[in-house]
Amino acid sequence: MRTLNFSLKPARAIALLYCALAATPWLCDANLHAQESGADEAKEAAVARPKATDAASDQLIRNYLTVTGGAATHNKVSNVLAKGRLNEAGNVKRFELIELKDGRRHLTLKWRHLGRNYKECHVFDGQNVWTQMLSPKEEDPVNIGGPEAKHFSHQRWLLTPFVPPLHSEYVFKYQGGAVVAGRSCHVVVGFGINDVRSWFYFDKDKFLLLRWGGIGDVAGLSEYRDYSARKFKKVGGLLLPDEINLMVENSSYGTIQFDSVQLNQQVDMTLFKQPMSKIPVLRQRTR
Repeated sequence: MRTLNFSLKPARAIALLYCALAATPWLCDANLHAQESGADEAKEAAVARPKATDAASDQLIRNYLTVTGGAATHNKVSNVLAKGRLNEAGNVKRFELIELKDGRRHLTLKWRHLGRNYKECHVFDGQNVWTQMLSPKEEDPVNIGGPEAKHFSHQRWLLTPFVPPLHSEYVFKYQGGAVVAGRSCHVVVGFGINDVRSWFYFDKDKFLLLRWGGIGDVAGLSEYRDYSARKFKKVGGLLLPDEINLMVENSSYGTIQFDSVQLNQQVDMTLFKQPMSKIPVLRQRTR
């Protein structure tokens, strides 16, 4: 196992963080948000967005950027392309993922069932979330809304909202402490576009992002769905997750395993343009 090379010495990083915590209103240690029973949208709406990011959250983000490659390296990343395997409760699919710096996402899933090959894409085009079945028979795209759309558009697998341009859309608030896979973490909640909230769990010693997530759809219900990094790998100067657990509450229901990850590749931007529906529109007869 490769030892991480911290360009920011851990002792100094921790000292800077303690200074920031001293200036931040202290909250009691927070349990994992996913341990709460059910995600109440009324409570979501009642949570006020802070006016600005507090000092503790800002320092944690700075530490994270430093130990994973440096803020300058993160800023140079315009996109990430990844391929691998998605296992959801034993249902295994191949995936091809595109995440852009501005938040747009394109996920293609491929699998085989009863002798037939299936291909489906899920897209956040910057405004809307939509999905389209491409094979065995191409179907019209379908717009997605509700918790599933919020989750897909805000919870990314590899890129974070800690650098521009997404960073300007967020306000971060320090929430307290928690434990992830036996490791103590600092918890930061991010308020994104339309105040959609995301939770980030930073390792207290190494400042790596060990867990992140937010509200999504689980069997038709709004529940907290998280991602927990199991392994990390250096890609183009950045330390990125190499294997991720899919979490609901404190239970893992699947994994994301990356076979390849590439930064700053040529991207076909037409993939983010929703195709026109092929269903004929009946014209109304006017008198």
